[in-house]
Amino acid sequence: MCNQICINTQGSYTCECKIGYQFINDNSTCEDINECETVDHNCTQTCSNTVGSYTCSCRAGYKDNGYGNCTDIDECSMGTSGCQQLCFNTNGSYYCQCNTGYKLMNDNSSCDGMYSY
Repeated sequence: MCNQICINTQGSYTCECKIGYQFINDNSTCEDINECETVDHNCTQTCSNTVGSYTCSCRAGYKDNGYGNCTDIDECSMGTSGCQQLCFNTNGSYYCQCNTGYKLMNDNSSCDGMYSY
């Protein structure tokens, strides 16, 4: 007995699996293909298996530019870093620095003037 698609033939039947499924040992029982464990997916960072398919996602600091391709978000050029003075973009992140004469505060984004006594 087929667990997904049963095709009637003269005096018998054949089984087929839906897209995203494959036969297991008996050619009548279909199970989900985990595309994330095979080379059948096109995700560049994170692959999540779903029933009959999969989805791609990007790690924090990256954006999906379509078809599972993740590219770095440049927080510095977007103005979303919160750096008070200098911002340096890195893959998946960024860091702040201060101009000469200032020191980076504990929040890693604000700068305070350095005073010498």
